[in-house]
Amino acid sequence: MSALIGLHGFTQAGRMFDELSHYLPRHVEAPDLPGHGASSDLPTTFESVTRLIEWLAAGEPPVLIGYSMGGRLALRYALERPVERLVLISTGPGIEDPTARDERRQSDGRLASTVTGAGLEEFIDTWLANPLFAGLGKRHEIWRAVDRETRLLNSAQGLASALVDFGQGTQPYLGHRLSELAVPTLIVAGAADPKYAAIAESMHVAITDSQLAIIDGVGHAVVGEAPAELGDRISRFLYQ
Repeated sequence: MSALIGLHGFTQAGRMFDELSHYLPRHVEAPDLPGHGASSDLPTTFESVTRLIEWLAAGEPPVLIGYSMGGRLALRYALERPVERLVLISTGPGIEDPTARDERRQSDGRLASTVTGAGLEEFIDTWLANPLFAGLGKRHEIWRAVDRETRLLNSAQGLASALVDFGQGTQPYLGHRLSELAVPTLIVAGAADPKYAAIAESMHVAITDSQLAIIDGVGHAVVGEAPAELGDRISRFLYQ
């Protein structure tokens, strides 16, 4: 049976998939990505990500579930290596315009400086205050406290490196390659996240063997906001 591998979002860790696993037919094997958690000291390169995936996949094409930053990495992996199925959550193929991509790279560089300058705790609190994550406010305060503490297990330098090297300003634009994907793909976004819902719809058009799931009442943080509904969507997709 192919490994079910999860790639988490920026500032998070592999354990973000633990709750989702309760609603799936089998557990999600999810490493801490380079620059995060137990992998804080790994080089923040796509090659490092590839090695982590291949180690967990144990020689078989995996099923990849990628959220946000992890979704971009999962998409890139699926375009370069065999996968059995692909689930992309609140993510996209990157920035097409070279000027906009360069501006984003510079912006990410400045933001990375605040991670090491202001300190990790201040940065994490500012990051979580982003309207993108407002939907997490619906979760119980204990859940939110655990989520925050998990993010604080990262290192400032590791996050700064990941922000620059895995950001949309540095990672290649993949939109022109979406038609190359020849594996079943589930594309998920929250209806309350209009930017990524629109991106999800455009990706669905470009990827021939794809399904689209826009979840009502949910924002960008789909995995944290609606694990049960997301798990149901993924489970049905896996067994079609």
